[in-house]
Amino acid sequence: MQFRGELDSARIVTVLDDYAGYETSFLAQHGIAILLEASSGGVCKRVLLDAGQSALPILHNLEIMDIDPGSIDAIVVSHCHYDHTEGLVEVLRAVGREGIPVIAHPTMFRPNYIFKPFIRNIGVTGKNGKVAIEEAGGLLVLVDEPFEIMPGVIVTGEVPRRRAFEKQGIGTYNIEGGKVVPDEIRDDLSLTVKVKGKGLAVVSGCSHAGIVNIIDWCREIAAEPRVDLVIGGFHLIEASGERIRETAQALKQLNVGRIVTGHCTGLEALCEFSRILGDRFEQLHVGTTIQL
Repeated sequence: MQFRGELDSARIVTVLDDYAGYETSFLAQHGIAILLEASSGGVCKRVLLDAGQSALPILHNLEIMDIDPGSIDAIVVSHCHYDHTEGLVEVLRAVGREGIPVIAHPTMFRPNYIFKPFIRNIGVTGKNGKVAIEEAGGLLVLVDEPFEIMPGVIVTGEVPRRRAFEKQGIGTYNIEGGKVVPDEIRDDLSLTVKVKGKGLAVVSGCSHAGIVNIIDWCREIAAEPRVDLVIGGFHLIEASGERIRETAQALKQLNVGRIVTGHCTGLEALCEFSRILGDRFEQLHVGTTIQL
């Protein structure tokens, strides 16, 4: 299915990132939360992508930005990992209403393990499980295919992994039928946004599907070849130098207008993006605000 809806305007606000920015009173934490303000036909809706590993810095930063958490209309969870989900129920409580859509992949609630330096579940914990979400006012919407939450705002669903250089795991595992199996993080979702007269904006959490795969998929499902903005984490912090270079070159070849990344992207990738992409690239930080 293809979607051709458009927004009149949009604003993207970084509420949480690993970096608080220079000379700010914002709080930073390993994690990410990005707020989309989407306007169409005189209606403005606020959609939060991810909820960090704690609501405390998110709510603190929203207060500084003079954004009422009660104005959040929906939450999209990019994937199961703790640095994107641990603040979820607390944020829902701060929203303080019933029936807030919480949009995620159907497999989000699986235990997800790492074994170094010791076995640990880095997935959704019980305090943010299905029951807790619903008790806090969340309405779970679990989808694995593209899903338009309003005209011009699409949740990608599961992203096809077509670029060979992005088919790499990150060392997380699931337990299936009593066996430990490598996890492909198929629950990785992103947002794509289309404003009238503009190319796409792609908003990611960690880009475990591969940021270039995500861009390819967004262009396909939105039937729009132009990409004006890509913002979020790219999870290249442990990637090989070759993969980082191929990612930077692909972003250049796709003619992405602006690349804003941080969180799990890593210093080596940030330096390579700066070298190859020049002034198209900037480092993400709390308070980064982009008007579309």
